[in-house]
Amino acid sequence: MHIWKYMVLMFHKAWLPVVVAGVLMSSGEGAVAADKALNIAQDDATDMQALPARVTLGFERLRLPDDEHVGLLGASYVVELAPGWWFGPALYGAATGRRGGLFTWGAEGQRRWRLGDRWEAVAGVYVGGGGGAGAPVGGGLMLRPHVDLMLDFGGWATGISASQVRFPSGAIHSTQFGLLVTVPDTFAFTAPGRAGQSVEFTGAGGLGADRMQVTAGHYASGSTGGRSLGYAGMRLERQLGHEVSATLEAAGAATGGADGYAEVLGGALALWPIGSEAIRVGLRAAIGLGGGGAVLTGGGPIAKTALLGRVQMGRQLSIELETGRARAFRGDFSTAYAQLSVGMALGEAPAEAGAAAAARVVHDMEWSVSVQDYLHAQRKDGSTRSLSTLGLKFRRSLSEHLYLSGEAHSAVAGSAGAYSAGLVGLGTTIRMTAFEPWSVGAEAMVGAAGGGGVASRGGAIAQPMVWIARDLGRYSRLKVGAGYVKSLRGGLSSPVIDMTWAFAFGTP
Repeated sequence: MHIWKYMVLMFHKAWLPVVVAGVLMSSGEGAVAADKALNIAQDDATDMQALPARVTLGFERLRLPDDEHVGLLGASYVVELAPGWWFGPALYGAATGRRGGLFTWGAEGQRRWRLGDRWEAVAGVYVGGGGGAGAPVGGGLMLRPHVDLMLDFGGWATGISASQVRFPSGAIHSTQFGLLVTVPDTFAFTAPGRAGQSVEFTGAGGLGADRMQVTAGHYASGSTGGRSLGYAGMRLERQLGHEVSATLEAAGAATGGADGYAEVLGGALALWPIGSEAIRVGLRAAIGLGGGGAVLTGGGPIAKTALLGRVQMGRQLSIELETGRARAFRGDFSTAYAQLSVGMALGEAPAEAGAAAAARVVHDMEWSVSVQDYLHAQRKDGSTRSLSTLGLKFRRSLSEHLYLSGEAHSAVAGSAGAYSAGLVGLGTTIRMTAFEPWSVGAEAMVGAAGGGGVASRGGAIAQPMVWIARDLGRYSRLKVGAGYVKSLRGGLSSPVIDMTWAFAFGTP
């Protein structure tokens, strides 16, 4: 069944109409409802606003065909857009078993009810795409309806989840219980369209990331047979102190015949100045999940430890060189690696905890959910068939007309369930002043992609796009785009059609 048919079916589910409509782009009505639900007065458009947010980690054990079991680790970040209604991005990956490299990402919608002072009930649904490690995911679309019971301990909560994981076009259909841990957070922002203005802000805005690194690395012997592989990715950093930052990173194979390999890790970074603040050296450690592309990571868990040096090139840009070792907890993957990163500060340094609000310059941002169609995706077997992906996008303005974008997409239809792509690049946008709700733009994206039998040889791809957007309210807009995806070494060469729902806001 084609992705658009799944859209129609999901849109008619009565218990989450607004969330699913927004996730799947079936119409603009869900986006308008979410926009109005923020209920921020027009006069307060330039003031700092704050919405409750939740960071959740969960673990559950799926049952696959032939009585195979896979431990699935999940993470989500949801924001309360209206009283009791929460929405945000989510990621799932294999953590035990023999399917290291099975990943899906997408969007999570929830309805929450308080049950007294300490108990909370949750009903939700996750819609995402992905695959990998030879798992029987079919086209890649994953649905995960669930109900949870949480006990609040003040600064955190824990509970149990009853869920069903289904890949409708594949062979995975599992019902299970799981464990959850949730930590509260605050999503701070201003209304969009105020870039360059000063706003009284406390702490960091949005997800709280202070810096973004675009990374390119080389594993000395990452793939089967001891061959090396190159990878490309992105890392976000959140400053915890003058020397220490928390990190979140994702990367995928770009060279070396391991297309389809992907990794997602969280960790910590410590940097100390050498002679001046512009030159720093330090240590980094991270743990997470990785696999696919014939890289032998066992059940999926991997870790990295490294030495690194950073040179600050002005107020915003930096260059970083890192060398270390990566290894799987249970598989044969164990190799030295080197990595080069170009970093950009995402605004001014946030005020320390407890400090009074200070005037900070605002930058426009967007979080987006996207459905893309590759009209003629070449496969390794020589055939050419369409495929559809579900993606998450991150965009931050650099100036009035220029922006930086990062994207992650995974197949949900087209018999390419393990296909995923990660992209980063620059774009430009112009508002059509004669037609105020409308804007147009263009972007040039490069990155890594592979898996699902798609002919992306090595993994490196380029994807230029043009788009037109219409505002659906102050905080949301609908975009339609067209472009082309091209493998730099493989046969993949296809027109791309994109439909995106974007949540726009401002942060320092």
